[in-house]
Amino acid sequence: MKKFTFLLPLLTVLALNASTQIPNNGFEDWTTVGSYEIPSGLWITANAYSPGGFYPVTKSTDHYPANVGNYSIRFENNTTITPSVAGCGIAMTNTALGQYKPMFPIQGHPNSFCGYYKFTPQNGDTMKIAIGLFKNGSVVSSAILTNTATVSNWTPFNLPFDTYTDADSGYIHISSYNAEGPLALPMGNSVLYVDNLSFDNLITSANEGPAINAGSNIFPNPASDNIIIENNETTDVLVEIYNIVGALEKIVPLKQGQKNINTDDLTNGIYMVVIKSDGLTERQKLIIQK
Repeated sequence: MKKFTFLLPLLTVLALNASTQIPNNGFEDWTTVGSYEIPSGLWITANAYSPGGFYPVTKSTDHYPANVGNYSIRFENNTTITPSVAGCGIAMTNTALGQYKPMFPIQGHPNSFCGYYKFTPQNGDTMKIAIGLFKNGSVVSSAILTNTATVSNWTPFNLPFDTYTDADSGYIHISSYNAEGPLALPMGNSVLYVDNLSFDNLITSANEGPAINAGSNIFPNPASDNIIIENNETTDVLVEIYNIVGALEKIVPLKQGQKNINTDDLTNGIYMVVIKSDGLTERQKLIIQK
């Protein structure tokens, strides 16, 4: 098996660039605090209130999509824990539980809030995933997902925002019960998993990490309506093109000797080109500029 050499610098995670506006959006990074972990970034949980032995928010290796990252965030209520808040499966981008205020900056104009979840309710619990958009400290739009039914398999959600003009910051709330108001508590030991939050497009591909097998050359780059992929492959090649938030825009099988791909249907922006052959995968950045 031949070895690839680097032709381009190492690439960072293009698929998540737009979603890195959401702190630790794939819940890959965790911080140890005493005997428990919390998701890194601006996330806070009820774990700090636990008397020990049970923590309602944990890191899970059950994640989705399977080829994106290694972890998800898992929420589990426990109605027998004292104090009651210690048994609440809840996480927020905030500095204290129960506060609702702008916490992370937003660029551009997101039209929807996306991600994946699965839920096992108990005793009529209602899960909740909510986001608020702010401008100059005031709420300008929001989106919310609630559910009381069992969702056994990882399921995508795409929540459109209410119409708004502009936003500069956001706030996210996730809980395995309907945490509305200071007296809202879980009714059962419900379990919720959430992973890969994003704006506008679901994250569908493993575009994380640097290009470890870069052996092809893409030109012109920037391109407009056509690109040429040059490599030394002696077999067929599969080319996948993903947009900046990880949505698959185009998939093109290239027979041995074929090099040209039409990109006239791609809009201006930054893309990740994934080239697969002989069990090897390489990733390179592509800029479309018309």
